[in-house]
Amino acid sequence: MRFLNGAIGFAILACFSTMTSADSAPKGYELNESPHGHAFRYSVQGEPVRRGRVAERYELRDGDCRGSDCKAGRSRSEIRLKKSATKARLGEDIWYGWSFYNQSIPTFSNDVNLMPVVGQWKMGANAHPVFKLVYNGSSKTINVQLDDMKVAANWGKAERYGHVCQLFALSQSRGRWVDIVVNTNFSNTVQGYLRVWVNGQLKCDYRGQLVANTSKKLYPGPNHRRGIFVSYAQRWDKVQPSKPKPTMVAFFDEFLVGSSRDDVDTRQRETRGLPPVD
Repeated sequence: MRFLNGAIGFAILACFSTMTSADSAPKGYELNESPHGHAFRYSVQGEPVRRGRVAERYELRDGDCRGSDCKAGRSRSEIRLKKSATKARLGEDIWYGWSFYNQSIPTFSNDVNLMPVVGQWKMGANAHPVFKLVYNGSSKTINVQLDDMKVAANWGKAERYGHVCQLFALSQSRGRWVDIVVNTNFSNTVQGYLRVWVNGQLKCDYRGQLVANTSKKLYPGPNHRRGIFVSYAQRWDKVQPSKPKPTMVAFFDEFLVGSSRDDVDTRQRETRGLPPVD
């Protein structure tokens, strides 16, 4: 993890700040139960890049799983922040910004929906994600779901199972970049908030408790993961057991963490003439 000072802000995390080899996770990150060689790599010439020289590429194939994921119908091509690089803290304001490009994640119908997750933040132990960006088969959109609160407060249909915001249609990100900015404080009180901008437009403005499980057994604060994660393989296997699951590919670029929107907003950084962070 690298931090820049001065006009850029007190704490900008660059997803490509230091690369030790072509397929190593970015500095401060590690592969998260993703041992398959195609799970993560950097883009090569001709592949999508939002800004700069390279982007992160994630690929998830049928059968990609490890350990307990395999028994639970889960699979992932994902990276996670190391404990020492986890900067988020409960109740403290923090900003994130990045760009997402969907190359081949399909719009699943509900009966076979693998519910792909393309970003999540969670505490340690057996905590559910504080929030995740997950595909919803009914609306065909990427939604914000407060999974930790859903489980702790027993949120059901009336609370939309914790789906508090719709961000963008999955088809909107197919073959094009979507710029995302998040501002939150990961609060375990009613003073919590979560705001999300998509391509410069405010798409989520949630107020209320975000965190139920405050265990710091594994991390000092919410730990970030990104890539492609699925956890409902049983639906697919029940409806069409002989059909292989589709290969899913997505790119991420310019993942930044800071203390203000100016620090992390890719569009604002472009306008101000700031260089990309490779």
